[in-house]
Formats: sequence, structure tokens, C-alpha cells
Amino acid sequence: MTQRILYLDLIGGASGDMLMAALVDAGASLAFIRGQIGLLERPDLTIDLVRTQSAGLAAARIDVRIAGLLGDAIHADVRTHDGHEQDHEHPHEHPHGHPPEDELRPPQNEPSPHVAHQPQPQHRHRHRHRRYVDVRDQLARAPLAPSVRALAERAFAHLGEAEAVAHDVPLDEVILHEVGADDALADVVGVAAALHDLAVDHVIVSPIPLGRGLTMGAHGPIPLPAPATLTILRGVPIVSTTLQGETVTPTGAALLRAMATHFGPMPSMSVSAIGTGAGRRSWPDRPNIVRALLGSADDDDAGRRASEEGAGEDVLVEANIDDMSPELIPDLEAALFEAGAFDVWTTSIHMKKGRMGVMVQALGRRASEAALCSRFFAHSTTLGVRIHDIRRSRAPREVISVETEFGEVAVKIAPRPGPGAARPLVMPEHDDCARLARAAGVPVRLVAEAAIERVRADPRWPIFARASQ
Repeated sequence: MTQRILYLDLIGGASGDMLMAALVDAGASLAFIRGQIGLLERPDLTIDLVRTQSAGLAAARIDVRIAGLLGDAIHADVRTHDGHEQDHEHPHEHPHGHPPEDELRPPQNEPSPHVAHQPQPQHRHRHRHRRYVDVRDQLARAPLAPSVRALAERAFAHLGEAEAVAHDVPLDEVILHEVGADDALADVVGVAAALHDLAVDHVIVSPIPLGRGLTMGAHGPIPLPAPATLTILRGVPIVSTTLQGETVTPTGAALLRAMATHFGPMPSMSVSAIGTGAGRRSWPDRPNIVRALLGSADDDDAGRRASEEGAGEDVLVEANIDDMSPELIPDLEAALFEAGAFDVWTTSIHMKKGRMGVMVQALGRRASEAALCSRFFAHSTTLGVRIHDIRRSRAPREVISVETEFGEVAVKIAPRPGPGAARPLVMPEHDDCARLARAAGVPVRLVAEAAIERVRADPRWPIFARASQ
């Protein structure tokens, strides 16, 4: 079985715009990306593709503009000359990629925001601080493609959890500063849309180069790598560099963590496309680029090898509980899912002194380990949890959307390995089916069956047509 593989070579680091540029340069549809970002209902957001060079190498660059201004310019112009914050977000979502000052300026008939004591123009774009829960709700409301929404939600969950750890606050109280701004939202949804359009089975990411130094945050100077970036990259192979500056932004780290099958060296594959995405800053010892290598491996074991090479990327967090009301267990499960668990399950157990209890287990990424542990302690009576490194072998799958008489349903398609033309598994998203069933006043089963019938009639899956002949 042929597997489509994407390898991200982080030569100069990674930010959301660099990753998006590399994926577009590798063949992702810019029109589809713009369409998905447009569903966020931010009409002042524009996405431009620019051809540029980094250290003499041809590359693509993505410019995210808000009301005509580069997002970087807005982040840079957030303080007055005496250091007081303005209505904008605080600086530097892409500090490693700041453009030259002439690129930051608005058109010449507008005053430059970089002149000291200059009166502020009345039309200044207001850059809002957003809560994590508000960003999460916005993504849930937007009619994005299911796989685009899922990846974007995972990336922002990593950002929210990292900020919760950095500031020691509950996840629902986390305020996202620059990583919640419109341009960061566009970066996340844009990368998710590009990955959807490329339809890859595995994403492999090189070890991550990190620079040092200081940058300004909403609360003052912060060390590099930023605390949120380090939290997101726990368990991921990193490479120390002598670079002074932010090579990997929190948004870049969250996107890498959300889409990576595993981190490691370049895999064996047949390369079909190469994309190069550039940042704006120049590094002294390397080009400031991300390379996206798109290829394939004609090997039924490609997915298994990728999963084995990614050993230790997932964790299982569990606890035995015998002194809590059973009706509170569903609340604990919900909190664990919110913290980033892939799956949560319970097992009835017989404990010491004849007590009946329950073992609660949560499977998630290593980056979610701290958040999962905190949910156990906050939402249960346990005094300790066990943490296990997990290695998973994952079958390939694809998420598509089908239109039924009841509405749009996300459906997971999982081809099955084995001799002959084995029929793939078809699994409609239960939440979609339940929501549409409630609206139509019909059993959930009818919506699920309608979605399955649509898949079987889809020309992308002729195996169903062959089986019915």
C-alpha cells in the first residue's frame, strides 16, 4: 500500500507562516487555504504568497495582513514610547521573521507608527486579547473541513495547555496574547488547510533547532526559547544552536506537535515535490527556511515503521479510584478529553480491604502529560497517577465530508491491509450524526446510515461499487 509522506526539514526554525509557505510551495492549493481562512469571518485578513530568497536560495513567503498591515507590524507596534501597552497584542509572534522596517510601514499617506511621540491614527487596527476558550469556540462554530478543524483545535489546545502551565492558571482562564491574534489564527487554519489539501498519511518532523536570548512579552522580557514553546516540545528531539533569537515560535511548535506522526531523521521515500518556506530574519550560519519534502513509500509497513520510530511520543496516564462517587467519573472523563486525551476509558477493579473501585486511563501526547495529570488531581480524589510511555501502530485513515439529506457529516475512512481488495472501514462522526438527528427528530442510526450510503456512492471509493456488482 502506497503511503504519502511529508517530511518537514526545519533548517532555520519554524513559525506558522513559514510552515504554510513551505506547504504551498510543495503543492498545496492557496485558493483552498484562503477559502478555509475566509470561513473564520475575518474580512480584513488577507493571505499573499511572495517569491523571495534566503541566503541566496529561492523560497516562498506568506504575508498575513490585517487591514492591509503585516501582522508582524501590528505586533511590533504595541507600546508607546514610554513603554505602556496599546490596544494591540504584545510583540513578536514571529520575531525570528520580522520584516525590514520599510516593509512594516503603512502606505506613505499614513503616519509611520515607528516615529516617537507621533499621534496615533484613528483607524489603527485593534488587536484583541482572546481567551483560549473563545478561540476554541470560534473554531467549533466555523464551517471548516472536519480535518482542518481537528488539526487547528489540537494546535490551539497545545498552546492553551502550555500557557496554563507557564502562568499556573486553569485552562479555561488562559489568555492568548499574540498566539490568539487574527494572524496566528490564520497561520494555524492555513497550515491545517494545506495539510488537508496535500492528503498525506504521515508527517515526520526533523529535530528542532532552538535559539537563545530574550524577547518582549505581554508581561515583560521572557527568555528564549519561550516557556510555552519548551512546554509544547517536551519529549521532542531538539538541537541547541548558537543563534540569538527565536527560531521556533509557540504557534510553530504547536502546529508541529499537532500534525507530526513522529520526529526524527529523513525517512526512506520517493520524493515527488519540494517546497521551501522562508522567514524574514537572516541567520548568520544557515538559511532561515523550512523545507517540505512530499513523497511516497510503496510499503505496507510504512505506517508501522513510522509509529515504531515515534516510540515515546504518546503517554498513558492512569489512576485507581475507590473513594469517589461514580456519578463524578463522567466529569473526570470530560476534563481529560478537554486536556488533550485521544481516548479515555474505565475498568471496574477489586481493590484492597474488599473495596470496589475503578481504574481510569487516558491516552494522549507527551505534550499533554502535565495537563492530564492536573485533571486527575483536580477532578478526582486520587493521590497519585501512573504514567507509561506508549508505542502505537496506527492504520492509515482519511477524514472526508459527505452531504446527506440531514446535513453534512464527517466520515473517517480506514483502508484495511491484507490480501485482495479488502473493503475499508467507514465510520461516521457520532457527534455530527447526533446533532443532525436531534435537529431532524430522527434516530441517530438513520443519519449514520445515510452518511455511509453517501460514501459507498462516492467515486473516490470504487471498491464499494465493485463489491455491490
